[in-house]
Amino acid sequence: MAPNLLAGVRITIAVTIAVAVVAACGAGSASPSATAQPTVVPSTPSSAPSPASSPAASTATGAKPAIVGEWIGVHDCERIVAMLKAAKLDEFIEESVVGNGLIPDVPEGGSLKDPAHPCAGAVQQRHSHFFTAAGAFGSKDAHGFQVDDGKWQIQGDKLVIGDQPFGFHIEGDALTLTPPKVDISKCTTKACRFTAAWVLMVAMPGQPWTRGTISP
Repeated sequence: MAPNLLAGVRITIAVTIAVAVVAACGAGSASPSATAQPTVVPSTPSSAPSPASSPAASTATGAKPAIVGEWIGVHDCERIVAMLKAAKLDEFIEESVVGNGLIPDVPEGGSLKDPAHPCAGAVQQRHSHFFTAAGAFGSKDAHGFQVDDGKWQIQGDKLVIGDQPFGFHIEGDALTLTPPKVDISKCTTKACRFTAAWVLMVAMPGQPWTRGTISP
């Protein structure tokens, strides 16, 4: 997922290192670029699905993939901060909480008044991911505006968004995503760490995503 990423998660997928996307699934409008040097996982979320394993190909041999549709989750400041700290990705905390609109009195691009207490005055915000039958992926912020985009495909038991392979499980109207494992010790560039933060914000591990629609 992919602009607003660190849009599960408003993440600006610009790996210009503005990292505004860490907020929306971070916060922005595209997934990390191929320069992200993923030692975390191979490459970045921007490659198109291969004909052999694309959603269309899967549909030709069976039913439409169950993941097609829109899935709504919640961006919670405390959860995001704990997740990024555990992954040693503290540098993306401010972009992630501010960029996702979790601190009402701090505008996007603004700075936290007290970085030591990033969730002071925080509110929860809805966030969604959508997957089309044609293989397009995207995320929406709480107002229904698209903040992330990319391509998706199913490869074996993995959901691949761009080049990032996620574990996934669907039960009824609930989807759970498991991000690729990241070895931060090998991420020597900010671009690489950005990709690591992006996959976490997209997955929001442990949180179920429920079928639904966020409209503008």
